[in-house]
Amino acid sequence: MNTIVDNKSNNCASGKYKHTYTATASDITPLYRLTPNAMLMYFQDSFARLMTIHGVAAFDIVKQHRMWVITEVQIDIQPTVAYWSEDFTVELWVSELTSLRIYCDFRIVRNDRSASPLASGKNEQLIASGTSQWNILNLDTKRLEPTDFLADKLTVVPELMTPSHKKVRFPKPQTVDMQLEHRATRLDLDFNFHVSNRSYVSIALLTMPDDVLASQMLTSVTVHWLHETYLDDTLTCRLSLTPDGRYLHTLTNAAGLTVCELLSEWSPQPEAPDVSEVLNRAL
Repeated sequence: MNTIVDNKSNNCASGKYKHTYTATASDITPLYRLTPNAMLMYFQDSFARLMTIHGVAAFDIVKQHRMWVITEVQIDIQPTVAYWSEDFTVELWVSELTSLRIYCDFRIVRNDRSASPLASGKNEQLIASGTSQWNILNLDTKRLEPTDFLADKLTVVPELMTPSHKKVRFPKPQTVDMQLEHRATRLDLDFNFHVSNRSYVSIALLTMPDDVLASQMLTSVTVHWLHETYLDDTLTCRLSLTPDGRYLHTLTNAAGLTVCELLSEWSPQPEAPDVSEVLNRAL
């Protein structure tokens, strides 16, 4: 195991990359779980760190008029608590490289503070796991670039965290059970001046009914990003309940074009820790 950036990052001989983060208050839900936004943020940060190590980060490939684009993510979420100031680790690896797509699988685990730093990870608790699909976009032509220039830079570890990398097929909405409009503000933008992929997820989940949020927890989320949107664009999010009990969130722009689709699954909430247990933790 070789140190890459600092004492929170490492790159294993297996081809998997790990980085440890410390949870902040804004990362935690009232039921002491990592928020979906935090899961996406820290996973993507680890992805950027891995690509930086191999010299193909966003700021590297932009010199060749190329840009990374994430188009799909699937996350299965466990009922694992996460507390402020505790450490958790993102482990990720490139699981498949095709002519036009890069698939990156990942795990997020809660670290056991009582374990030795040299422990093998047996005491870790799984917070979430999943897979993601990335493409390289040519900034001049706006077309997808072949991934052949990555073949000798990235190690492929063919271990899948989902049954397959087949494209998820989103059902067609049958009804509209909830609808809201959102005008993109500066808070929604990323460093490319596009609406951030995490903002779409936050907007979509705002359509969840209060009674579901009061009694259930998010157990799975699948997101498909289709088109870019920008500052002051108006996004309409429509919520539909699917026949199999999932929730379909469809975001469209002012022209009616679907820019993002999200499927969420929920299950009854486990009992939350007593607040005294949280406040009495040793830092």
